[in-house]
Amino acid sequence: MFDYSIKRQIYNPSKIYIIDTALGNSISFKFSENIGHIYENLVFLELKRRNKEIYYWKSKKGKEVDFLIKKGLNIEEAIQVSYNLNHKKTLDREIESLLMAKDEFKIEHLTIITEDEEIEKEIGNVKIRIIPLWKWLLINGNK
Repeated sequence: MFDYSIKRQIYNPSKIYIIDTALGNSISFKFSENIGHIYENLVFLELKRRNKEIYYWKSKKGKEVDFLIKKGLNIEEAIQVSYNLNHKKTLDREIESLLMAKDEFKIEHLTIITEDEEIEKEIGNVKIRIIPLWKWLLINGNK
């Protein structure tokens, strides 16, 4: 978890991701298909492949951002991963978390990665890029 306090970073729980999603699926309990976690895991693996410094963030109000990308001393991007944004409640939750992170860390690049939606949403003077996972992987594959 990202915090400017190293002590808080140490004492907050880490998120767990798996390197082999097939193995993870074969040994996990399957009460329901959770493709959202698979998508989040894929984004994590790709960010690691690109040697990004990755954190997640949780606000004091309990809002969470899946990935904060740190470069040097600054957070350069906040990424949410949501399989779909079909429900307004889901879209609002993802946007609210990104906007809180933007205010907290002065982040320029805000992204939501989904299954198939692609749009640039403007809220006031803030732009949020919504992009399908496959396209995000292709566009950013060489960075």
